[in-house]
Amino acid sequence: MVETLNSNKSITSDTLTNNELKDTLDGVISLINKKITELTAETDSCIEFEWHNQFETDIQQLGSIKLNRQTNISPTRTFSPQVKPVLPDYKAIQMPIVYCCKTSSDKKAPGELNFPGSITVHYQTGNIYITDMDNNRVQVFSCNGDYLFMFSENMYGPRGICISHNKVFVSQRYGNCINSYELEGKLIKSVGSGGTGEAKFYNPRGLDVSARNNNVYVCDYDNKRVQILTQELKFHSMLGIGSFNHPRDVKVTRDKVLVLDYNDPFMFVSNSDHILTNRLITRYDGKQTSYPYCFDIDGDYNIVMSDYNNHCVYIFNQEGEQIHKFRENG
Repeated sequence: MVETLNSNKSITSDTLTNNELKDTLDGVISLINKKITELTAETDSCIEFEWHNQFETDIQQLGSIKLNRQTNISPTRTFSPQVKPVLPDYKAIQMPIVYCCKTSSDKKAPGELNFPGSITVHYQTGNIYITDMDNNRVQVFSCNGDYLFMFSENMYGPRGICISHNKVFVSQRYGNCINSYELEGKLIKSVGSGGTGEAKFYNPRGLDVSARNNNVYVCDYDNKRVQILTQELKFHSMLGIGSFNHPRDVKVTRDKVLVLDYNDPFMFVSNSDHILTNRLITRYDGKQTSYPYCFDIDGDYNIVMSDYNNHCVYIFNQEGEQIHKFRENG
């Protein structure tokens, strides 16, 4: 791909006239530009982009796409999947287990939990953040389950938790407010109090942050709605009024909002106009869910849901079909 220009004598102003020197340099520049054009054309016809199928990318399959001059598309554009993703064989997968607590009679010592409410992971460090609700604190563990530190400023029954842009957002069940913290636990801001108005809460629970607009979605449990706040915790809007019974947990993707409700465990909500569109994995349709408590989305877009009364974890695909169940009472 690279040609070497050879000459038996150096090109200097002593051996060439100005015109000859100019012609020679123009020829060298022309050859270089030609090679650049050839290399660019060859590369441009076969540029390959790969994604690691992370949920926020909204690309539902692991693979690559080739671009050329005629495609007229950008690698940052959201592509619709051409085929359904291959579901992992959960029966064959050895699920890693990390224990993040010790036990004692009072459950108050560092590293011990008393009614853990929710859990999230800071993906840059792998640290695990757990709301220790009845101890009014958040405890932080390493990815191996080793206790690191805790924070408790302005904590009143911390329930839901999520991390976005190196901020930790925590819902306060008894304080009826939402707090934001630095990763090390320093309080940034707190908003809310008991009530039914804007940025007022009764028993807030699960919450999540939209990667699309950075808004914070909060399950306002006893007000039977989901409130949407900005990243700075200012009121933005509401959804689900008159439709939810008791929303417990919420997860936000680029094109929908999934809400775990007490009666209808999942509802899809449009991000553009916040209209409830359909229900998924309802409790009474033979899927044997008894007390769905919280959920998350795995790397293959499957829904991983804990069931409080059945003492197990269910895994559903995007269509709401159960593909696996693991653990049992004991």
